Order: sequence, then structure tokens, then C-alpha cells
Amino acid sequence: MVQIAGIFALLVFLTGCYMEKSTHETASRHKASIQGHHTVQSYRQTIQILDDIGYSEKAFKKGMKKIPRVVITRISKRWGEEAENLPVTLKKSIFLRLMASGALIANEEVAQERQKMLKILKRVTKEPISRQDAKWLRQLAMKYKVIKGPHDLLMPQMLKIIKRRVDIIPPSLIVAQAAIESGWGTSRFALEGNALFGQWSFSDTSLKPKEQRKKLGNYGLATFETPLDSIRSYILNIDTHPAYRLFRAMREELRNADIPLAGIMLAPALEHYSERKGAYVEDLISLIRANHLEWIDRAELSDNDTIVINPDK
Repeated sequence: MVQIAGIFALLVFLTGCYMEKSTHETASRHKASIQGHHTVQSYRQTIQILDDIGYSEKAFKKGMKKIPRVVITRISKRWGEEAENLPVTLKKSIFLRLMASGALIANEEVAQERQKMLKILKRVTKEPISRQDAKWLRQLAMKYKVIKGPHDLLMPQMLKIIKRRVDIIPPSLIVAQAAIESGWGTSRFALEGNALFGQWSFSDTSLKPKEQRKKLGNYGLATFETPLDSIRSYILNIDTHPAYRLFRAMREELRNADIPLAGIMLAPALEHYSERKGAYVEDLISLIRANHLEWIDRAELSDNDTIVINPDK
């Protein structure tokens, strides 16, 4: 009876709350703590910054317990020209280091959402939750597309869906997909729109492919203000799109069995990300293994203030 009463109390709160403009708590904290802005004019300066904070190519290849917080404000169009003349290993090294840090930062934001969500869900079966927590949970349900609007009923069974959806993606998988989808950050979509994962969009602001398949409509690729925003959008896409139900189910099974999430283990559940299906999955796993990225799934973020790298053009 206590459990039923708790759920009933939750419904009363959730159905009575109106959606307010959401504020990303973690993003605000990052903005407040960002220090060490560096405007760079070449990839050499970026390498020097990474080396100076101990995030060298050698350290990365060896594997690191803690990865520095580094964000890049955009993918420079100059990078597309520079990368053509760089040794492949150096081009990959720059991309991998920046992407690994971005993946962990984006995952940290999701992990904080998940931690707060789990605390609320644990309480809701025992006691009424506060109006503030109920409103936050409702906003989370809208963000993760469990409900569509502020007046939709958030039923008890939907709480299981929220719990399954709000979770991280193994960093090695994020990095590998970004490398494949963006050509190591050199694709037209990456250079013009910070688009790292080839996410479709039907908005007027999307970047149109040179050869558009008319039967699919007036589609394009989504653009983003920063590469980190592209990673955030990718994670939300994997966590909400119907095509990735199997991925979320497998991830939940690993959680329930207390098995650490690993990119290689979950990659097969992303065959619908590409028309190439199984061949695409094989490429993902091969890239992770060839570049020895498995260790990133066990890495944590350093406590350093965020280093911001801002390409001048």
C-alpha cells in the first residue's frame, strides 16, 4: 500500500506541473568553471596545449586513468586542409584525444542526470516526492521523449522507460563512430557544421548533401554550435530513437548484471545506424581494436578546470 500511495502521489505532482524552460545544470557549472581559453592558429599549437597538460600522444596510446577536460569550440575549416598533409597517425592522435575528452564530458552530464533520477525513483516508491523533483523528472521525461508535452500523463510504467534511456554510451564507441562518420573530423559536414555523427535533419538550417535522394525528402545533416553539442545530440539520439531499442536493452542487461559497459560489447546493437549493417559494426569494432581504445571505457575525467581550445578560423 505504501508503494501504491507513493506512485499515486507522484502522478498527482507530475500531472499538475507545467513545463518551464529547462536549464542544463551541468552545462551551467561547466560555463562557470571554464578557464584556460586558448586561441590557436594551427594544429601545432593544439598539440602543444595537449602536451603541456600531460595529454600527449604517448600518454594516450599507453592508456590513462584520468583524461583532462578539454573542449574545442569548433572544427576549424583550416583543419581540413592541414589534415591532408599530416601523417595519418598524427591526424588520428589529435582527433582521438579531443574526442575522448569530449565523450567523457558529455557522458558525465548524462551520468549526473541518471544519478539524480535513480535517487528520485528510489524515493517515489516509499514516500511522496517534492514538487521540484516531480517537475525535474517530468522535464527529463520530455527530453528523453518518454512523453511529448507538458500535459501528458507520466504513468508508473513509463518510469522504467526513463530508467532504461537515461544512461551513458561507452566512450570508445562514441569516438569510433565519430571517426567513421566524420572522416576523422575532415568531412564537409564536420568542417561546416561541427557534425560528427551524420545525424539527419529536415530543418531549413541543415546542411544538404550534394546528391540528395529525392525519395527520402528534403533532408540534410544537423549542424551544431560546437563539437561537444554534436556529441550530446548523438547520445540523446541513441538513448531515444526506436532503431536503438536493442542497444538500450543490452545496456540495461549489463547494468543489472553489474558488468561494466564496453563499446565492443554493445557495438553489434548499432547495426541500424548505417545501411551497411553488419559491415558497419565490423568497422566499428576493428577501429576500436586497431587504435586500442578499449581503455577509454574505464577512464575518468581529471579534476582540472576545462581547457578551451578556440581555432581562430
